[in-house]
Amino acid sequence: MEDSGIIDLFFQRSETAIENTSKKYGSYLSSIAYRILNSLEDSEEIVDDTYMRAWNAIPPTRPKVLKHFLSRITRNLSLDRLQYYAAEKRNVETVAMLEELEACLPDPHGSAESALEESELTEILNRFLGELEPLTCCIFLSRYYYAHTLKEVSEQFDLSEGKTKYLLTKARSALKSRLMEEGITV
Repeated sequence: MEDSGIIDLFFQRSETAIENTSKKYGSYLSSIAYRILNSLEDSEEIVDDTYMRAWNAIPPTRPKVLKHFLSRITRNLSLDRLQYYAAEKRNVETVAMLEELEACLPDPHGSAESALEESELTEILNRFLGELEPLTCCIFLSRYYYAHTLKEVSEQFDLSEGKTKYLLTKARSALKSRLMEEGITV
């Protein structure tokens, strides 16, 4: 079923919207949650929570791209769950991935918390990603959005881990510089 049809089912409040969403995107969403949480049980729960959030958000929201809308919900729910587990250090790889980004992103408890500044940050990040070389952009997103391990990213793009680390370090440094140029305190 096409995304527009699934969204229409959400607007009609038809329970088949969830069934069709699960058939089309269930394994994709599970893989996102699993990469972040490294737990099959938690991943299944997060995907179920994603469907519930989508049900509550559609309507009034009409996503432009359903896949991205759902993946963002899944990713955010997974990161929230990871934050809950972080005190126990249950997933060292994902915690390490997030720590890599800490040095080049503003403090979430600081001034960037306001909706306006968050929107500006999103625009800056989107422009930044659009200006990266295509390979570097894909590597950056694979590592920091989809939470792939360094080894998985290296294998996916047929690069050595050293080269992958170099490209990620260079991209993080460029992002930090860009944010500072834009007046965002890091």
